[in-house]
Amino acid sequence: MSDMKIIFVSSEIVPFASTGGLGDVCAALPKALAQEDVDVVRFIPLYQDIDRELYELTPCDVELHIPLGNAWYFGTVWQQVKDGVTTYFIHSNAFFERPGIYGAPNHGYGDNFERFLFFQKAVVKLIDVWDMKPDIVHCNDWQAGLVPMLLHYGIDGNFRNGREKTLITIHNLAHQGWAPAEKFYMTQLPDSCYTMHTLEFYGEINTLKGGLVGASAINAVSPTYAEEIKSAEFGCKLNGVLYHRKDVLHGILNGIDYTIWNPETDPHLPANYSETDLSGKALCKKALQEECGLTVDPKVPMLGIITRLVPQKGIDLLAASIEQIVETGVQLVLLGTGERRFEEACAEWARRWPDQVACWLEFSHEKAHRIEAGTDLFLMPSEFEPCGQNQLYSMRYGTIPLVRAVGGLEDSVVDYAEKGGTGFKFKAYSVEEFMECLKRALAVYKTSSRWKPLMKRAMKQDFSVKHMARDYMNLYTKILTYNAKVD
Repeated sequence: MSDMKIIFVSSEIVPFASTGGLGDVCAALPKALAQEDVDVVRFIPLYQDIDRELYELTPCDVELHIPLGNAWYFGTVWQQVKDGVTTYFIHSNAFFERPGIYGAPNHGYGDNFERFLFFQKAVVKLIDVWDMKPDIVHCNDWQAGLVPMLLHYGIDGNFRNGREKTLITIHNLAHQGWAPAEKFYMTQLPDSCYTMHTLEFYGEINTLKGGLVGASAINAVSPTYAEEIKSAEFGCKLNGVLYHRKDVLHGILNGIDYTIWNPETDPHLPANYSETDLSGKALCKKALQEECGLTVDPKVPMLGIITRLVPQKGIDLLAASIEQIVETGVQLVLLGTGERRFEEACAEWARRWPDQVACWLEFSHEKAHRIEAGTDLFLMPSEFEPCGQNQLYSMRYGTIPLVRAVGGLEDSVVDYAEKGGTGFKFKAYSVEEFMECLKRALAVYKTSSRWKPLMKRAMKQDFSVKHMARDYMNLYTKILTYNAKVD
């Protein structure tokens, strides 16, 4: 295994640029693979917000001239080597010298298709210029969806016939990279790539579909999500494509980096604690209540939410339940940003119930750690959830997850009613089932002889990136042998 070479292509990698789980995985997985002696190289755009000095980036001695249709665009490449992983940053004044990653949350930049097409073509160009010869090019989400076709057909209309095996990971099927049909010429792919069997989708280009059709194999970020996306309910109109490729569709649950998420060593906490000595958790709760301006009371159940304020995360359900939640006497602390209507609703809750509800409409890594440590229950009432990370962090911090039984939430949390329970689950996306589940959890919380063992069980769970890395190594091996039979 140690002579395997993997190239990762992603629009997000923590700590450089991230909006959620994609960035976390593309940070943790390559690092874990490198520790297993896999040769890993990553590619990411060099966005304006990435601090070159802070991350010790150095320029590479290469210039990029990349065609998008009839126009040529100039680019440069920077690199960083850390934790056994080389990361290349692709820069373009035209496409990446602007704030943020994708643009505003509700409507991204109008040229995002071109921006990430430039990025993907640059990756293929550099694989050739540097004669990298990867075993597998691991593409993540729609921003890398055209890489398999570009490797095969070339970036400039000259046939390349790439023999590299490719894997595309679906972190969230809802984001597909649609573009108008008239932009197809910029890809310089042959016309055969714009049919209903390839990139064409309802009269437009669907970049993610290109990856699902073109890659050697596909995987989703949890086994249950891999099953769900073959159905009309969760398939975001691509369920037919995924069902057609079901023989090469896999599911691997995301892991987390316990060097970052560990209550015993976490530098962001007012007190550290462990499964054998939980006294520090009570101090974390007290400090969080003080920081939130809520009544300091160790007996009041404290609920935490760290989320993007978008429909996927169940914010509608939360809004419809908020009065009933507050009536149970709990405290609620929320951290997140997103759609304005949800931000305004959250701000209103905090104004209406200042003794019980605190809302931080921001993103703060430090506050996220303090919420995970200081709360008793963590809410994830998601409409759908490819994997989810926060339920995994919560368990390690002895904060019990209350989740809807979908995707990775279904795979990672065992309901309290079952043997070895680590949390609470509800099925239907309804106020009734959600509140029934919350009341069930609060009844257990009131009995210390039941709650403490539940906390300790949750803290013992192991969702380490090491397991994830080994699962991916097995999948890479399978892809190499599987495709050998097909070629």
